[in-house]
Amino acid sequence: MSWDDALLIHRAAENYQGVALMVRDPILMSMAAAWPKVKRQLPDSPPPGQKVDLEALWQKTQVDFQGWAELAQVDICQVMEGWKVLRGNGVILPDGSLIHLADSVLKKEAAGQLLNQFGVKLGEMKK
Repeated sequence: MSWDDALLIHRAAENYQGVALMVRDPILMSMAAAWPKVKRQLPDSPPPGQKVDLEALWQKTQVDFQGWAELAQVDICQVMEGWKVLRGNGVILPDGSLIHLADSVLKKEAAGQLLNQFGVKLGEMKK
């Protein structure tokens, strides 16, 4: 079983509180957006059918915090604090994915910023 399959149940979690925390803080938004590109090393995937202990998996996962700081364009101290918030609230997962709700919010935010840069208003897209 791959980590993608093993973490599916965690990725599908509807953690509104964790995502609300992320949305209120631009540093957490930047960190969450950069998370899929952060270098990390996970242990071997679990055998099929085995439940994943997320906390045990986090303990065995190595994360490149300095690289994450560079990707998110924030200070390393902010990364260390933000990691605790994003991880502790279940917004990011060890395999480099985000819960679906956080992923959707980030995609909508990015699309809105792109449209804004080009001076396109949301209603104009349907014309």
